[in-house]
Amino acid sequence: MSDPTPKADWYTDPGGSGGERFWDGSQWTDRTRPAGGYTAPPAPQYAPQAPYQPAYVSPKSPGIAILLTIVWLGVGHFYAGRNDALPIVMAVLNIVFWSLTFLLVGILFWIPAVIFMCIDANKAAKDFNRRHGLQPS
Repeated sequence: MSDPTPKADWYTDPGGSGGERFWDGSQWTDRTRPAGGYTAPPAPQYAPQAPYQPAYVSPKSPGIAILLTIVWLGVGHFYAGRNDALPIVMAVLNIVFWSLTFLLVGILFWIPAVIFMCIDANKAAKDFNRRHGLQPS
């Protein structure tokens, strides 16, 4: 069984204005518009933009990344261009490890963390150089 009532939409104005009038599904509304409806102006044409490339990127030394990691966990990763969760978490945990060191317990956690982070900072610096086509000096 089909419903003979037209759906809500713009139709030719039955009043003869030459434009269109909106049918809300049950009656004609006061809303009108020129025939053919509204057409948006064309979008402006922009020239394609090249991706941002920094003018100069210096190579990162794996040795400096390791040294910075020993001084403060996570800093070597920041130096090597990493800013994901691992160096952030380790930089915060460094405070906990050093505070526990005064109880002679934190050093047990800090030493393995430094070893792991030094290996990872070395890898991060080499990855940075590889991604940017650089060789450390």
